[in-house]
Amino acid sequence: MFADLDVTSAAVLLCGASERVGQVAPKYKAAAEVMSVYSADLLPSALEGFSPSVVVICAEQPDEIGSWRQAIKDALGGRGLHAVLLVDSEPAPQRVGRVFLIGAGPGDPGLMTRYALKALSRADVVLLDHLAPHQDLPRWAPKASIIDVGKIPGQHRVPQREIDRLMVEHALAGRTVARLKGGDPYVFGRGAEELYVCEQSGIPVTVYSGVTSSIALPALAGVPITLRGVSHMFTVVSGHAPLGSSELDQLAGLLKDGGTVSLLMGVKSLPHTVAGLRERGVSASLPMIAVQDGFRPNQREIYATLGDCLETLAEVKPPAVITLGEVCAVAGPRREEVMARAFETH
Repeated sequence: MFADLDVTSAAVLLCGASERVGQVAPKYKAAAEVMSVYSADLLPSALEGFSPSVVVICAEQPDEIGSWRQAIKDALGGRGLHAVLLVDSEPAPQRVGRVFLIGAGPGDPGLMTRYALKALSRADVVLLDHLAPHQDLPRWAPKASIIDVGKIPGQHRVPQREIDRLMVEHALAGRTVARLKGGDPYVFGRGAEELYVCEQSGIPVTVYSGVTSSIALPALAGVPITLRGVSHMFTVVSGHAPLGSSELDQLAGLLKDGGTVSLLMGVKSLPHTVAGLRERGVSASLPMIAVQDGFRPNQREIYATLGDCLETLAEVKPPAVITLGEVCAVAGPRREEVMARAFETH
């Protein structure tokens, strides 16, 4: 423990390994003089012209403390009798691990980045989301403990608070944590919240973005999110909760101006969304496409219009991305017409 000693007028000699001395030194900054010695071999030369009244051995192990005691006694010679010898044995600070916040993409392992795979190879712990690819995790993260913290609609068996606790607890224990999330962690993935929780605990975080399903899934069905001459703007919307009146106003205006809307987590609230858009004058002929279970064996792609989608998409289940806008016509009967508009602008 640190000695409770008034060193205001003292000449203090700090002895020990450099990192330990650096830890201890602030306790003695009020001393009249302070000298630090990191090697016992340097004591004789250090003590030429310097007479310490307080000697602090900055060490933890008994044998190390004994070695420094003997070296100090030898170096001080006759002067050693008047020295005050103290031992600071405060434990070394524990090494803090780190967290990799990884976007695993929309489901196909081939869409994960090289950085993501490298981080997994270093991981001691993987906290796995429901939609993240996992079949090859034992090979990607060979030394890691894999913890499934995935959430599915209506079944959050591991609450977010518990996920945060696990992430912080493992990192503070010195482990490398890979937080593997489907899609991109910053697109409705609570990535910023998880990063903030780590920062509050002094844990370094590296974010590796992932391919977001809001763009990749319509592309999988052949639908571009923008198209020259057809749409030059898009927005990504969470349908996890029913959209408010002003939000529906904005989406209706965007769609009527030729924009594209990528609706995530919007299956359950789709009737509310459709009714709100129709009330605001969006045409029933507006094309739509739903991609369910994208990049998975049971993938489905279903074309619809705003007018018939509640029937056409009635069997669609989460996870699914629903895309609305004129660009969706490239996957339907108006494909040639819409593509012609794109080429007219060349």
